[in-house]
Amino acid sequence: MNTGPTGLWTWTQRFTVASVGSFVGSLLALLGGANKVAVLIGVFGFVCPMVFGMAYLLLPSYVGKTLVDQRLAGIHFGLAYVGVSLLVADQFVTAGILLRPLGVTLWTTGVLIFVGSLLATVGPAAVGTVAGTLGGSGRSQRSTRLATAMIPVAVCYLLVGTVALLMTVAPLGIGTVTVAQVTHYYLTGFATLLIYALGMRLLTAFFHVSLPRPVVWIVLVAGALAPAFLGTFLWIDPWFRVGGVFATLAMLGYAALVLFVILKTNRRRVGVSGIALGAIAGGTAVVSVVPVAFGFGDPISLAVHRTLILAGFFPLTIVGYAYLFFPITGGQFTGANPRAARVTIALLGAGVAVQSVGVALQYEPVRVIGILGSVIGAIGCGYLLGCRFVNG
Repeated sequence: MNTGPTGLWTWTQRFTVASVGSFVGSLLALLGGANKVAVLIGVFGFVCPMVFGMAYLLLPSYVGKTLVDQRLAGIHFGLAYVGVSLLVADQFVTAGILLRPLGVTLWTTGVLIFVGSLLATVGPAAVGTVAGTLGGSGRSQRSTRLATAMIPVAVCYLLVGTVALLMTVAPLGIGTVTVAQVTHYYLTGFATLLIYALGMRLLTAFFHVSLPRPVVWIVLVAGALAPAFLGTFLWIDPWFRVGGVFATLAMLGYAALVLFVILKTNRRRVGVSGIALGAIAGGTAVVSVVPVAFGFGDPISLAVHRTLILAGFFPLTIVGYAYLFFPITGGQFTGANPRAARVTIALLGAGVAVQSVGVALQYEPVRVIGILGSVIGAIGCGYLLGCRFVNG
């Protein structure tokens, strides 16, 4: 096992490929009518591992540090995917009463390794920026400091979500925590908040555009507050509605920042279309579900919301940033060109759009066509990224 920077890069690549494969698996589960399994694979096999892999690579460098021990990423990789496999198997094996507790235990161990290694590396620098953010000096750097300060907040949500996950398993389960609360902590609190925090710097670094400070602060502050209300007070008014408002402000603000960057820059990098479509999908997702939170919407809106988040916001955003970090044109293989990358993004975007229409209209053939489009797009992304890693 490699222990240097190259080894860490390798494990990030493996997290990336495994995550894309899991996304395909979640889509196939949808085709088979296993919606709960699809969500399980999407959250624990696709979104979280992809964020883990990128976080191992990005967060230490974000504060000018090196991960305390690169081997930990490899150990975490094994624990995460064995744990996910057991959780999925538990959905099919009625007699496997130990599968879920064992899967949760392995997953939790991996999370603890992730949190421990990153906090030892990033924690002191991130926490130390809070005073500078709130203080009176360096006004021009406050947005950057606030984004850095969101890193430990996102990690805390990961820990809270993991504790909630443990509480869903007997004998720890006390009947007051649901899997839906866990997914809100993981997706809204951990993954989305990290996308916001890292996106503030990445958008500036890749496209050399200064972001409007008030919007950045709205995105980060609202994005940090929303998961506490959504996860803790799921469907409990008025606090759940407050969380919905915060989540909507954060996502719409993020979408506005992405579109602002696209309008201001003349750099047409491969991947920017994925980030833009992901932001649009995320904005549409939160707007579609706000009426439900206030008691005015159709319950079908919840299904549309889930589709836009799990098949739109996360995959398009992740693939967009992945193409920026791992340029396809840097490889020597069939399809190593911007056009192929854009085709995969277009397929993912069209796929989630058609899926959403099918879900909204409750017309299964349209939904299936959309899922198939997303599957083809995801397989294409996996091919391009896999070949890039092998030949890069």
